[in-house]
Amino acid sequence: MHPDWQVVPQFEGASSEEIHVPAADGVTVRVLRWTPLDAVAAQSRTLVMIPGWNSVIEGWLPILSEWVKQRPIISIETREKDSCVIDGEIDKSTFSMPNLYGDICLALRNLGIDSTKCDAFGSSLGATLLLEGLRDGALEFRSLTVLSPNLAFPAPLWAKIMMPSPVFVYAPLVRFVIWYLDKRLEEEGQRIRYRRTLLAAHIPRLRLCTLVFSKFKMDLDFTEIMLPIGILRASSDTLHDHGDAGVLDAALPNSTLIEIESNQFAHEPEAIPLLEAFQSSIHS
Repeated sequence: MHPDWQVVPQFEGASSEEIHVPAADGVTVRVLRWTPLDAVAAQSRTLVMIPGWNSVIEGWLPILSEWVKQRPIISIETREKDSCVIDGEIDKSTFSMPNLYGDICLALRNLGIDSTKCDAFGSSLGATLLLEGLRDGALEFRSLTVLSPNLAFPAPLWAKIMMPSPVFVYAPLVRFVIWYLDKRLEEEGQRIRYRRTLLAAHIPRLRLCTLVFSKFKMDLDFTEIMLPIGILRASSDTLHDHGDAGVLDAALPNSTLIEIESNQFAHEPEAIPLLEAFQSSIHS
């Protein structure tokens, strides 16, 4: 296992805990939990956080360092990540969307967490999984905030090269992708996060996910979903489709489009008041 998947961040003003939670049969996901040391803050609503595709926790340290002082937070690392233990063989079906969001549902249940009393926050693939789980009736929260959700995963040229390639050529291809993203991404923080994410990726899982996700297109029939959903949109984010946020906003009956200056901003402490303001506007 890559060292990045063994890190358990410690923050001033909060206790930290690493838990390996059974999800689906043969699947154990890693959960990181932080609880404020302040007694009042410790009784606040729990935030369930689902990071993006292969996203390592280091990219979220700036915002977490302050947020964990204010409310309990749990971060669930989904099964494509190297921190997840999967017994037996893996294939494309292992990484279907229902299997991925099903792990979130089962992990919350096995932790004894009533998700209907929690706010949720998801980024990129994490946002997509939360939306898919909500629409299909597998997940339920008090509110949801999403950053750069993927309505589809259009394959750029480098991904089309990677998909049919055998596993042993993925390592050099990953380094090429890092070079490509360094040239394409405007935000330095985003470049650093994706470089770290790709270097820590579990290569066989990365390959299978690339094959599966290339076929994905989100069903936008959200007419039955009345959950308050905040959609963060950063026009400077060149990796995710800026238009997806508008399309999703039109499809969701109870959504709020929240403009932010950059994708990196959503990883910084300065984003906390904006996120908390949206959640506080919701009447339980």
